[in-house]
Amino acid sequence: KEKEEATQKAKDITRMSVARALHLEPLQEIDLPVNKTALVVGGGIAGMTCALSIASQGFEVYLVEKDTDLGGTARKIHYTLEGLDVQAYLRDLVRKVYQHPLIHVYTDAIITEATGYVGNFVTKVKSDRGVTEIKHGAAVIAIGADEYKPTEYLYGEDDRVMTNLELEEQIAKGEEKVINAESLVMIQCVGCRNEDRNYCARICCSQSIKNALKLKEINPKMDIYILFRDMRTYGFSEDYYREASNKDVKFIRYELDD
Repeated sequence: KEKEEATQKAKDITRMSVARALHLEPLQEIDLPVNKTALVVGGGIAGMTCALSIASQGFEVYLVEKDTDLGGTARKIHYTLEGLDVQAYLRDLVRKVYQHPLIHVYTDAIITEATGYVGNFVTKVKSDRGVTEIKHGAAVIAIGADEYKPTEYLYGEDDRVMTNLELEEQIAKGEEKVINAESLVMIQCVGCRNEDRNYCARICCSQSIKNALKLKEINPKMDIYILFRDMRTYGFSEDYYREASNKDVKFIRYELDD
């Protein structure tokens, strides 16, 4: 009996599907006009590189940045682990953006409204020029990220406690209290690899080694300690970890329970 009922149900489903198919219409391709202007949100290195790439292919680009100057977080980075001059590269990139005839730059700007559909969007941008309505067919979101500001280890209470980016800026400025310090301690994994953020940022270890090597170059007698949970210097960055060890940068493993 169950077999007969199942067969009858299958027949009913088949009949219903055939009946529905009788009323179906074939799908047709529809051509929609596409606005060939692009909007890039975020004027950091990624946003500027993207804007230049699109503009170099002959398309108009609107580049929107919330800060007064282009550059984003890269404005706070002065050198790479390999020793390259980030600020020189950044200045050249900004110059190319401003000089390109197809790139329109809006700084001190925020997006107040976005409407439209695929290929035809309308975005309103508020800046010191007032509210500008931008019509575009594509949008690239390159807003980057902000540095984590810790609440631990007396950060914000003692001016000797700073982030790695803040340390780099002080090294670049030649701050006496930093470059002439007798000792310096870097604590890795602050604010990550915990319950709130259970991931590794992947750049902090290299950033610490970069600053440690720069300080050793300026002041070889400085005692530098890097407290780490796992030292993650990927690929060829391992060479700089060894270099730091050879220059007597002391690496000390710790656990959260410690």
